[in-house]
Amino acid sequence: MNQKNLNKVIYFGGTILTINEKEPIIDAMGVEGEKIVFTGNLAQIKESFGTDYHMVDLKGHTLLPGFIDCHLHPIIFIYYQLSPNLSNITSISELKSYLKEICKNKKKNELLICFNLKEENFDIPELPTRWDLDEACPNHPIFVMRYDSHIGIANTKALKLAKINESPPIIEGGEIRKDKVGRINGIISEKALNLILSKISFPEINEMKKAAIQAFKNLAEKGITSLQGILSAGTHSEFGSAGAVEIPLRKTFHDCILQNWYALINTEKVSKLHKFKKPPLDEGKKDSKFKVGGLKLFLDGTFGAKTACMFEPFSDSPNNCGYCVVKEEEIYEKMKEAHNDGYQIAIHVIGDKGNRIAMNLYKRLLDEFPRDNHRHRIEHASMLTEDVLKDMAKYNIIASCQPPFINSEFKWLPRRLGEKRCKYTYPMKSILEKGIILASGSDCPIEDPNPILGLHALVTRNGFTPEQCITIEDAIKSYTINAAYAAFEEEIKGSIEIGKLADLVILDKNPIKVPKEKIKNIQVLETIIRGKTVYKKQS
Repeated sequence: MNQKNLNKVIYFGGTILTINEKEPIIDAMGVEGEKIVFTGNLAQIKESFGTDYHMVDLKGHTLLPGFIDCHLHPIIFIYYQLSPNLSNITSISELKSYLKEICKNKKKNELLICFNLKEENFDIPELPTRWDLDEACPNHPIFVMRYDSHIGIANTKALKLAKINESPPIIEGGEIRKDKVGRINGIISEKALNLILSKISFPEINEMKKAAIQAFKNLAEKGITSLQGILSAGTHSEFGSAGAVEIPLRKTFHDCILQNWYALINTEKVSKLHKFKKPPLDEGKKDSKFKVGGLKLFLDGTFGAKTACMFEPFSDSPNNCGYCVVKEEEIYEKMKEAHNDGYQIAIHVIGDKGNRIAMNLYKRLLDEFPRDNHRHRIEHASMLTEDVLKDMAKYNIIASCQPPFINSEFKWLPRRLGEKRCKYTYPMKSILEKGIILASGSDCPIEDPNPILGLHALVTRNGFTPEQCITIEDAIKSYTINAAYAAFEEEIKGSIEIGKLADLVILDKNPIKVPKEKIKNIQVLETIIRGKTVYKKQS
C-alpha cells in the first residue's frame, strides 16, 4: 500500500496505552510530522491544531508504542525468504522426500542450503546424517541448517565441495562430528560451519531486493517499528564467510528499509566500528533512523546444537558440556578496545557456565575501566544462576532476551537440561526482581519475529517453569521502553510522550485486558513509523 504522510493527525476513540507511568492511559494523541506533539484531552488537542488536521477514530481498538525487536538478523532474514524452509518437516523420511523434490530443478554443482530444520519435533528427535541426505540428493551438494543456525548437516557432495575428508582439520570453536566407527557423519557446528558456508552463492541482486522489500513489510505487519539488527563485517560471522557481504547488501537495500535500525556489528577488527559509524549506517543524530551502536561478540553456542557452554553435561548427552567458541583473553581484548572507544558491547551467551564467564569478563572490564552508562548487554542470557543475576544488577548489564525461544523449546528443554537447571533457564521474573533491564527480541530468522507471540511466551511460558511468568505490563515494557533503553533511545521512543517519535502500533484488542492464554490471538491492525502508516490490515 502507499504510505500516508498527513502532517497533523489526531488519534482518539480507543484505548491509548502510553507506557508512561506518569500518564499511563490517555484519551487522545496528536502527531505532527514524525513526532508526538500532544497527549491528553481530545478537545484541547483539536483546539491546539486549529482546522488543519486529520482525525483517526480507533473504533475501540488499542494504540501503543511500536514494538522494538532488540535482537535480529535482517540480512539473513532476507536470504531466508529465498531459501527452502524445513520448519514443517516432521520426520527424516519426510525430509528426504522434500529434498529429493527440490533438487530436481537445481544445478548439480550449485550448493543448496535449506534452513529451519526442527528435529526436536520428530518422533525420534535425532539429526539426519550425510547418508540420509545422500539418499535424497546423491548428485547435488546440499546443506541442511538446524533452525538455530549453529549446527548443520552436509551430504557427501557438499563435504567434497568444502574439501572435508575423513581426516578433517581441527577447527577451534567448532566441530566436525564423526559416528561411532570414526566416519564423518556430515554434522558440523559453530565455527566449522564456515567450511560449508564459504561456498554459498547468492541470488541475483534484483531477486534479493524483492526479498528485502517483502522482509521489511513482513516485520511491519507484526507491529515492529525499530530493529536492533546484527550485521557482520567479515568472514567470521555466524553465517560464515557470507557475512562479509552483509554490510554491502545492507547499503544496497537502504531504500527498502521501513524500520528504524540500530546496528550491532560483529567484526574481528574493533577499529572498523569507526568506519561504519557514518552514513548510510549511521546518520549521526540523536533521533536518526539509522545508527551504529556497538560491538556484537559470541561466547558459546546453543541448547539445540548442544554447544552451549555448561557447568555440567546435557542431561540427554552425558559426555557433552558444550564449549566456548572463543578464548577468554581474545574476547576480552575486543571488549576492552570497544569499551574504551565508547561503544556498547553485546555478547551472545546461552549456557550457565558461559553466562558466568561473560559476567566475569564484564566485571574485569568495568573494574579496570569504569564507565558510566555503558549499557553493555548479554544477548539471550538463557541460563542465569543467582550469582550471575546479582552481578548483572551490580554492574548494570542489560538482559537482551528472546521470549520466542520458550515457544520453540519448552517441550524438549526439560529433557536436555533436567528439572533443576530449567528453574534458572529464561528466568525473566528473576531478572526483573533483581532490577535488571529486560529487553525482548526474536533472533529472527531463528524465531518468528512476531512480538505478540513473544508477549504470549512471557506471560504464559507455555507452562515451562511457570513461576518465571511476568505480567503483561512488564512484557510490553520489554518490547517498548526497555528495548529503547537498551539502545540509548528511551528519550526518543518506547513510550507515547510529547516530543518522541510517532512510532506506533494499533491492535484489535487491549493486551492488558485480554486473558493471558488469548494474547497470542491479538492482531496488528496498523503500524506507523515516524508518523507514516507503513502497514494497515485489510478489512
